[in-house]
Parts: sequence; structure tokens; C-alpha cells
Amino acid sequence: MADILMVIAPEGFRDEEYFEVREELEKAGHKVIVASLKDTAVSSVEEKEVVVDLLINEVDVADYDALVFSGGSGADIYFDNEKVLEMCYQTLEQGKILAAICVGPVILAKAGVLDGKRVTAWETQKKVLDELGAITSDSHVVVDGQIITADGPKVAREFGIKISELLKSGVSEEDTEEESDEIYYPSKEKSENEGSDEDFPQNKPYFEEQEKDHHKRVVEDDTSK
Repeated sequence: MADILMVIAPEGFRDEEYFEVREELEKAGHKVIVASLKDTAVSSVEEKEVVVDLLINEVDVADYDALVFSGGSGADIYFDNEKVLEMCYQTLEQGKILAAICVGPVILAKAGVLDGKRVTAWETQKKVLDELGAITSDSHVVVDGQIITADGPKVAREFGIKISELLKSGVSEEDTEEESDEIYYPSKEKSENEGSDEDFPQNKPYFEEQEKDHHKRVVEDDTSK
């Protein structure tokens, strides 16, 4: 199956947008590799620690079939990260799947790959996407060619499922050259709490505490840590 690179913020990544998306991808048989700016990342809601597999500066997108960005308040650390923005461009250039959820689509927009593309994102970020040339939608999960975007943690599982579906079906040359606006999960009426995290359900990680078997990544020749 596919090798998928998930990028999470070193601090403040949204729990569901990592744990639930990863669970759906792994249930479909894919291998998930996690990258961040630090060896250990901490989530925003339950402050769970995730030991990452490699650092951002070690990433070569040629090694992966898809690049997926989790959201959360901490994701803005990547908005102006030149390495990450280049990763977005290279992923599309190589004909691979590029996906982002919540505030993550802003990273794609900053990379200049959403111009004229139909996308969705967390409500407070849509103005930024519009200003950067994207065509924003009120739908929860949107596909345009190689690009998949989702608007928040409530649809984290659906986002993961859609990534798996596109990996299975493949992206045709026609999809990459022509715009498509496939609306996967239709939008619903906006709630009074839209724009805040208050109405999101309690995070349910894909593993229980006793199932954790993470080992801290060690780089013997790196004495800076």
C-alpha cells in the first residue's frame, strides 16, 4: 500500500486531525510516517505526546505517495517555512496527493498551489485562502485534482477515508490538469459555535495508553539536543 507522510506541528496540533486521520489511513493498510520540527510533538487538546519519525529538514517527498497536513493552532508555524512550502510544490509536481485539514490548507495556499483550486478550511481561514487565489467552499471535504482539503476535526475520519479512496483510485492526468469540484461530504447549516472548538467531541486517540510503543528517535551525531 501507500507510504504517507503526515506533518504535525511541534506544539498545538489538533488531536483528532492526527490520531483519527492516522487510524483511518492505517485501517486501509497504508504506512504513516510522521514529521515535525522536533522529535516529540504535543497535541492541543489532551496534550498527548507523539514521537515523530523524522524532522522536516530530513524529508524527501519523493519517498512518499501522499503528503498530509494536520491542523490546529500550532500549524501556523509552517505558514512561512520554506522547506515545507517547497514540499507542497514538489508533491504536486511529482503527481502525488496533497491533503490538509482545518488551518492546514493555508500552508498550501502560502506555497502558491491553491490558485484557482476549489478548497475548504476552518471558517476563520477562508478569507486568507480567498485572498491567496483559492475558491473556497462551505462543504466539509473537497477534492480538486490531487488536492484534498477538509474544514475541521469533526470530519477527520471522513478526511482520512477520502485520502485512502483517492490513493486507491489514483489521480489521472486529466484530474491534475483540469479543475474538479467533487464535494464529498455536503455542508450543513452553520452552528452558533462555528469558529470555536467548544462543540467538538472529546478526542478518541487511535491507541489506548497501554498500547503505546513509541521509542524516542536518537541521532548519535547530533549533539545540539
